[in-house]
Amino acid sequence: MDINPINPAVTGKIGQIVENFEQKSGVGFKETVNKFIGDVNDLQLKAGESIENFAGGEVDSVHEVMIAMTKAEVSFKFMMETRNKLIDAYKEIMQMQV
Repeated sequence: MDINPINPAVTGKIGQIVENFEQKSGVGFKETVNKFIGDVNDLQLKAGESIENFAGGEVDSVHEVMIAMTKAEVSFKFMMETRNKLIDAYKEIMQMQV
C-alpha cells in the first residue's frame, strides 16, 4: 500500500482560505479571537456586578441576576469548547506527515 504525501496544492489552499477570510472581513484571526474573549470577559464582569448589586439591595429582580449569570456561564462554556476544538485541530495538523 502506497502512502502519498499531502499535496502542496491542498496545503496552499488552506492558507488561501485564511487569507481570503482576512481580506473579505478586514479582520484577522487574532483580532477575532481577542474580540470574542473580550466579549466573554465583559459578560463575566456584568454578571459579577449584578450579583454585587443584588447583594447590596440595589437590584430587586432575581431574574435579571440569573439571566446575567446564565449568559456569562453559557458564553464561557462556548469559549472553552471552541478553545478545545482549536487545540484538537492544531494537534491533528501537527501529527500530519508532510
